Amino acid sequence: MIETIASFDGRIAKVQGPARSGKTEALVRRCACLVRGGAAPETILVETSSAAAAQAFRRRLRRAIGPDLQHAADDVHVRTALETCVAVLDAPAARAATGRVPRLLNDAEYNFFLEDMKTLGQPIRRLRKMLDFFYRQMSDLEPRDSWLAGGEEEAVLSHLERVLASRGAMLAQEAPSLCAAYLRSDAGEGVRGSYAYVLCDDFQNMSRAEQTCLCLLADRQLIACGNPNQQQAARASFPCAEGFVQFDARRRDLAVFTLSGAHGNPAIAAFADGLCDQGDMDPAFKAGIASDAQTSDGIMAVKWSTPEDELDGITKYLRILLDGEEDLHENRTCVLVPNKRWALMAQQVLKQRGFAVALAGAFSRLGGDPRDSARARALVAYTKLNLLADPRDMTAWRSWCGFDNYLTNSDAWGGLQAFAEKRELTLYDALALADQLEDEPFLRAHALVERWRAGQKLIAANVGRKGFGLLHAIGADDLPEFEETARALVGDEDAAAVFALQRANVTDPALPDDPHVLHVASYGALCGVEYDNIFAIAAVDGFMPRRDAFEVISTEEDRERIMNEERRLFCNSVSKASKRLVVSYFSKAPLELAERAKMQVVRVKAEGNGRVASVRPTAFLAEAGNAAPVTTGGQALLAQHGLN
Repeated sequence: MIETIASFDGRIAKVQGPARSGKTEALVRRCACLVRGGAAPETILVETSSAAAAQAFRRRLRRAIGPDLQHAADDVHVRTALETCVAVLDAPAARAATGRVPRLLNDAEYNFFLEDMKTLGQPIRRLRKMLDFFYRQMSDLEPRDSWLAGGEEEAVLSHLERVLASRGAMLAQEAPSLCAAYLRSDAGEGVRGSYAYVLCDDFQNMSRAEQTCLCLLADRQLIACGNPNQQQAARASFPCAEGFVQFDARRRDLAVFTLSGAHGNPAIAAFADGLCDQGDMDPAFKAGIASDAQTSDGIMAVKWSTPEDELDGITKYLRILLDGEEDLHENRTCVLVPNKRWALMAQQVLKQRGFAVALAGAFSRLGGDPRDSARARALVAYTKLNLLADPRDMTAWRSWCGFDNYLTNSDAWGGLQAFAEKRELTLYDALALADQLEDEPFLRAHALVERWRAGQKLIAANVGRKGFGLLHAIGADDLPEFEETARALVGDEDAAAVFALQRANVTDPALPDDPHVLHVASYGALCGVEYDNIFAIAAVDGFMPRRDAFEVISTEEDRERIMNEERRLFCNSVSKASKRLVVSYFSKAPLELAERAKMQVVRVKAEGNGRVASVRPTAFLAEAGNAAPVTTGGQALLAQHGLN
């Protein structure tokens, strides 16, 4: 079947199948077939769900093409749907037609945008709910006049667009809808059908707007691969599984290819199948009998007493396990973690065991409270780097001007914007003018002027710094959030190049190519990638599924929706293990830690001088029934390998 897909020369095709049935491999071979057949690589667009998935696809494509044409693989456009939308919108004609600059805000920058939105006076819960509603409608390509009721909603949306346009920025949720509108317009006529071949992996993970854009960009051929059970949200998206499920019903004269079975360990496939019978999962996408006749020895659940016991024991086991492999490639192993706290703890212990560790797939966002720059060191360093890379980037200036103020100087920034509009100035020129005027041109202008002068001093003092010296200058050389960027540096990169690396690592990180670097990743990062070994640690209720699935304050409908989302996420992640899967959990934790980390506490008891929370293993183990892995005690596992 895969070879049939690889040689398919029709106009439109849909490829569906269970996890690990070969959907991505079919696209790899189709792409390789096109290149070997003489298709210009630059006319081929391959859509993936993440940068890591794009990286993995390109690696597989090089192998499939062969050594004589490997250079051609670098000319194929392999990227996310969001990246494609930004590329379309970044063309001069698109900028002119939309009046917008596709400079996307990351999560940290979005927080400053939200502070500026709060100046309208709406209660924060209502504002967030309203914005989420806007983003959903944009992603679903609903006509604006059908979801705007006027009055308050119009005012909020108008302010949103004004704030973003003035600083030359765009929301990730906006870009696909703006791109779709542009491609559908007369102005975008010349861009439609820009790619001869468009191959889409995980089509169910794209929003309706992204799906529409990819379809409009295809000229000679469009192939959509997917599985609704593997649906998960990519960056800032609202995935539309219906767009994949109904793909063939809404189009004529297309071919449908259905793959079956699952490659790899049959016991892992059976475990995933067991979850496909639960909630809103579609049992039609079960693997059934796995295609490989491997033994089922490579799957187990391990119970530990405490989080400390688990981290100590599971890393000992991982060390001896990998040391026993003849051709050791640590990058074929992934430690799956539920949150950033556990990612950092796992990294620390793994390094003590002698592993080189990459956190690129685990919560690389810039955290901290900008109201206290000492608690937001990574964000401050990132903003400094942004200013050095582009001293006129107003998104960077907005962040810089917001540090160490309870309201992030949102009131003063609003005054700056009004001042700039009145004088018909850019925000940059308005800030520069405010610095020159003796009297305050708007309320609390002095606060922004003070930050402006500090920023200009920073820029002047560090002009020409490069590589590792640049990281040191911005205070980033000891920050874990910059570790992957430092790993990738040669040393002579200028500020723009370093910032491009760091921005990618923050927004949508790829993974290091080094075969001897072990990966630590979140559940959401395992889309379009696979591993030999996956160790899912801290697999307890409250972490997976998250505590919102159990909260009594939530409605039953909300709890069910969250449980369904988490089940798909868990099932998709564990199914990415081809040889070995270990689901590890602990039974108790200090109550303070359990509450702070949002574990689902079963009961509380006194132990020693403190209180201890009892927790349960992830509910998904029980849901899988007889297909769930057998549980062994952590100490028994260590004893078995002489590690006690």
